[in-house]
Amino acid sequence: MKIQKLTALVLAGCLSASVLLTGCGKGIDQDAVVAKLGDQEISLGLANFMAQYQAVTYDAYYMSYYGEDMWSKDLYGNGSTLTDQVKSNVMEQIETDYLLEQKMDDYKVEITDDEMKAIEKAAKQFMEDNDGSAAKTMGATEENVKEMLRLELIQQKMQNAIEADVNTDVSDEEAAQKTISYIHVSANGYTDDDGQYTEYTDEEKEALPEKMNALANAAKEDFDGAADEYGYDVSTYSYGADEVKGSESTDSTETADGTESEEDTSGSSGMDDAVITAAEGLEEGGVSDLIETESNGYYVVRLDSKFDQDATDKKKEEIVSQRKSDYYTQYVDSLKDKAEWTVEDKVWSKVNFDDLYKIKQTQSTETEAVTDTES
Repeated sequence: MKIQKLTALVLAGCLSASVLLTGCGKGIDQDAVVAKLGDQEISLGLANFMAQYQAVTYDAYYMSYYGEDMWSKDLYGNGSTLTDQVKSNVMEQIETDYLLEQKMDDYKVEITDDEMKAIEKAAKQFMEDNDGSAAKTMGATEENVKEMLRLELIQQKMQNAIEADVNTDVSDEEAAQKTISYIHVSANGYTDDDGQYTEYTDEEKEALPEKMNALANAAKEDFDGAADEYGYDVSTYSYGADEVKGSESTDSTETADGTESEEDTSGSSGMDDAVITAAEGLEEGGVSDLIETESNGYYVVRLDSKFDQDATDKKKEEIVSQRKSDYYTQYVDSLKDKAEWTVEDKVWSKVNFDDLYKIKQTQSTETEAVTDTES
């Protein structure tokens, strides 16, 4: 049987993967108290449904890669099984959602009648689309479905309201980006047009330095022509002061308690330091000598722009996005620091995903049809 996914206007998106459900969800007492936020009790039924719904997504996307025993594996290398990781994430989200609900008045956030009607319609449709066995396996009830959708909407609205307090002004100086073009050649092998990787022979490795020097010399006369002549691609990369080795670029961000924090953003380069250093020594249009790195092979670099406005504007968006994310996270963390939140581990331990779901491979046309219908 397939589980039909929730779709509603209040959701940011919808999931379209199809799965086959087995098992019967034994041992779950819907009314058992699994957690408390002060005097507010959270039912195991709701927490279980939210966890099972999340598990469907993981099964759909990861089981083909990690196998049917993936729930007992430590996929993230943090000492926790995937089961424990998902359950932990779900419980953290439940705490966050209810804490944010308590602060709705502070931000003048509310759920409208029309939004509640959309939630109720989506929940009813979900229950109608799934037969009794599937709903039972998920621990789904119409009330649980409605509550999950309601909490998700509250979280979305509250995050938007909280992030609206963030200063979105970013100067050109703060976000300034330079753009380079570069030719990169591995010292160990190459990938052909078909995506096939081949390691160099000993003879090719021995001849490579001379070939790279010839490429670098030719690039000073015609950068793009040299790359084409030697059969290499030209790529571009933009960077700012935070990626220049030795810089001390910081970004001042107001925290949720009204104070300012200085975030060190230096040393976060996505490009080899030797390449950035070489680029810093060039004038616009200038081409570097051959750059030989310890681990990334050879580079030849051209400085295209000392100030790239398009890249700078994009960086401004990234800075603002990071500010908002950090501010929201700090706000939620401040709520959790003061919250009286307890989890009944013995009750929560009854929830697991072992052998509950099996991916059903569907034809691409069927998947597209489901996606079109649900989007």
